[in-house]
Amino acid sequence: MTRSALCAMLCFACLLGADRIAADDFRVLPYLQNPAPEAMTILWFSDSDAPGSVEISPTPGQSSERVSTATLAESLAYPAWEVSTYFDGTPPPPPIQHRVRIDGLAPATEYHFRVQQGESAHEGIFTTAPARGTSDPIRLIFFADSETEPESTGKHTKWLRATDLQTPRTYPLDQTTGLANNLQIILERDPDLLGIAGDLVESGGEQRDWDEFWRHMTDVGGVNLAARVPLIAAPGNHEYYQGPRMAGYDQPGSERSISRWLSYFENPSNDDPSAEGRYYRLDYGPVTLICLDVSNGIPNRSAHDTNFFLLGDDESGGGHSPGFGEGSRQHAWLRRQLADSQRTSAFTFVFFHHVPYSVGPHGWPAGNGSGRDPQSGVPVRALTPMFHEFGVDALIAGHDEMWERSTLEGEEVLTDGRRRPHTLQVLDVGIAGDGLREPEPGLTNPHQQYLVHTDVPEVWSDGVLMSGGKHYGHLEIDVLPTEAGWQAILKPVHVFPFVDAQGNLQGFERRLYDDIIALGHVATAINESKTGDAGTHQLQLPYPNPFNDTVLVRFQLASLETVRIEIRDNRGALVRELLDRPLAGGLHTVEWNGRDGDGEAAASGIYLISMHAGATRETVEALLVR
Repeated sequence: MTRSALCAMLCFACLLGADRIAADDFRVLPYLQNPAPEAMTILWFSDSDAPGSVEISPTPGQSSERVSTATLAESLAYPAWEVSTYFDGTPPPPPIQHRVRIDGLAPATEYHFRVQQGESAHEGIFTTAPARGTSDPIRLIFFADSETEPESTGKHTKWLRATDLQTPRTYPLDQTTGLANNLQIILERDPDLLGIAGDLVESGGEQRDWDEFWRHMTDVGGVNLAARVPLIAAPGNHEYYQGPRMAGYDQPGSERSISRWLSYFENPSNDDPSAEGRYYRLDYGPVTLICLDVSNGIPNRSAHDTNFFLLGDDESGGGHSPGFGEGSRQHAWLRRQLADSQRTSAFTFVFFHHVPYSVGPHGWPAGNGSGRDPQSGVPVRALTPMFHEFGVDALIAGHDEMWERSTLEGEEVLTDGRRRPHTLQVLDVGIAGDGLREPEPGLTNPHQQYLVHTDVPEVWSDGVLMSGGKHYGHLEIDVLPTEAGWQAILKPVHVFPFVDAQGNLQGFERRLYDDIIALGHVATAINESKTGDAGTHQLQLPYPNPFNDTVLVRFQLASLETVRIEIRDNRGALVRELLDRPLAGGLHTVEWNGRDGDGEAAASGIYLISMHAGATRETVEALLVR
């Protein structure tokens, strides 16, 4: 990394921090929830029960100002042990939740807003969701297992090499810094949505852990990320967990824990009064996002249970964590949503916490003892046939705190009854800022396609890590219109730290693991095709174009072929070779980060992107604007 690039990265927060406004009257700064083409919810928390207000521009309807509904959030009171340990018996009282739902907005439109609470004000900016049937590109980012807690500062996770599982080693960054750097990269990428597949906090019953979560989300180098990007989240087992100093998953304490999560997140209704908000569907342009709560299988302590310590819905002495197996309300709801999404959406992504296919500690079958796990993700495999039947494109999960991608082959049943082969992508994205785990000895995953632990060896020089290895990061999904329909590009992002030989952090940058997945959807009268097959090799137009940081190079292969992708300047001089290896037929994508082969930033100008695949030679232009 060049000195100029490093300085630019380190100064990014300073440049964006200018819009920060005094926040003394806010307990939690304003943040965005429940986005729709015509509406957005803004939530914040304060000590005062006096209503606040939101002004929005451009003005929808008659008035630009909306007054908040103020409600005491009793569920966010500090538990007794926190009161005695950290507040000397006099904690802050439970806060007041303020809610404003802004309706009458235009789809895919940018709005500025200002929240006034007492003497304090805070500004933000959002874009409404695109309407169904439009061709607006969208960017989604997902991660899992942030597991925030104040104790994460100074806490370094175990970091074992694939070639040496015996020598103890810890990651050079503590967990607080790892998550903060991850969020910094996310802020720079300007996504439309940020999704979290469970385990947002270390202990759902500890209010200090939630305070830490919102400090991260509302202060990314001085910028409130959550006031720019709507947050959507799935509950994980940690959201149901009271904490080690309380009664774990016992009831009713577990319900008190999840009530904190429910107080912070406003989700679309699922029409299930006992589990409202815990699972839901959100349509966003050509994509349907379905969130599930798989934190508890039924019956308890059976092969179908994902948490042997938690009693849930329809269990004696249980709370309201919903079952997800056949016969449950959530299962019936899911079937209806998937059937509708298959008819109306280009892509369906389902996210939840317990990854069903994994070589991590929760990849063992449910049970106690050797070769078993009492918080296993394996019971969620019962939903795989339904995911195939309705053509779900990807499952996004966490729980095992490693980057692992699996694929499962099956058959999709089309709306007219015909069947076609279907590939289901399964991703563990649990690398937000907590563990960076290694595989379990003796555990295999026959569906595994990519595992960072083994597929990305570390490269060192003079005691300095140059590339490779396990790092914190996230999944970035670009959903892009094409002439024939849509493409979804799934990119595994990691935040690479520049650490000197003495262990000092010098900076960090966004990098990709070599496992980008391209999904295609060809629009037909019955939305029949979701394949990338073609009769010829073809280089597609780059996206975005012009670009100022990264550009996607997309191409389609008719069959197995050795492919070379080159970047040249407008004089024909080679700037960088992006790819040179055999690839299977189908859709493929590589990303150019605007740098040459030595890592130096390329100058603004027109660049020629060429593809050599067999007898095919194609070139497209891309404009880099610094």
